[in-house]
Amino acid sequence: MKKIKDLVNKNYKVVIGIIIGITISIGIGVSAVATKDVVYDNSKSGLTSTNLQGAIDELNTKATTKINEAKNECPDGYRCIKKNTNILAAYTYKSSSCVTGEESACVQTSCYENQASGSCPAGTIIKYKVNDSTTKYFHVLHDDGETMTLQQRENTVYNTAWYSSDHYNSNGPTTILPVLESATNGWTNVNNQTYTMGTTNFNNTNAYTGCSSYFNCYTNTYTLGQRTAKARMITMQEAYALGCTESSQSCPNFMNNYLFNSTSNGGTVVDDTTANGASHNYGYWTMSACTSNAYGAWLVYFSGNVYNHSSPSTSNGARAVVVVSK
Repeated sequence: MKKIKDLVNKNYKVVIGIIIGITISIGIGVSAVATKDVVYDNSKSGLTSTNLQGAIDELNTKATTKINEAKNECPDGYRCIKKNTNILAAYTYKSSSCVTGEESACVQTSCYENQASGSCPAGTIIKYKVNDSTTKYFHVLHDDGETMTLQQRENTVYNTAWYSSDHYNSNGPTTILPVLESATNGWTNVNNQTYTMGTTNFNNTNAYTGCSSYFNCYTNTYTLGQRTAKARMITMQEAYALGCTESSQSCPNFMNNYLFNSTSNGGTVVDDTTANGASHNYGYWTMSACTSNAYGAWLVYFSGNVYNHSSPSTSNGARAVVVVSK
């Protein structure tokens, strides 16, 4: 969420205070001298009054109006916060009753108005206007106070290989990632993300691109040049931080919802949309390669766990991870 700088707010009040002080001082001075001895010229003052007393009254009125306007915009009298109006609603995630944001039992939350880090817990459902004509649902992955990292509720891209040219993972997700970036390029209301895989730490995790298991990510299987895009994919480190392991249903339910057979694995909605000749919508890729399998990359699977799968497979898609201001 964008702030009007505190310094501007404080200085603005100082200016108003000076105006009032000058007004009061002039008023006192006028009472001590004869009106005929005071010369007033409004040609450069910007005021409409043609005499000193009228000018004093006009200044008082303008100062009072400005103060009232400032109070209305900034009720706390010190800092003015501009809310992100593209956040249309937020709901408290509950695995038993509110997973999609559209259940009748969902309870709205205003956590996104709080600029304390972590005020919106992981899973919180955000209904967000990604551009002037399109609204999507997301789940909070991380809240750092001024911005939130969100993952789309369902797959953004369906049934696309992680990397398909020579079946090796050392080049990175250069098949799926450009497709995801293209699909989200028109999301003008989300922040641009500039990052370099293997260097950038996402959400206070390490930057490594290769993982031998869900918790062991300590090498760079690949590196990518700096990228700037509206969306990326979740990393294995971020999934692990949310509780995902290789055990079924270890991930929070929202992470494997909207996949094939998800209702048998803690989810509430099945989405078996397919593309590119695939038979099912089994999961979605992470940004992380598998170090124990030169053909493998990690994904979030429909059974609610992370899984090492062959990177040329088209059984999986991608879910947009975006950053938005509060």
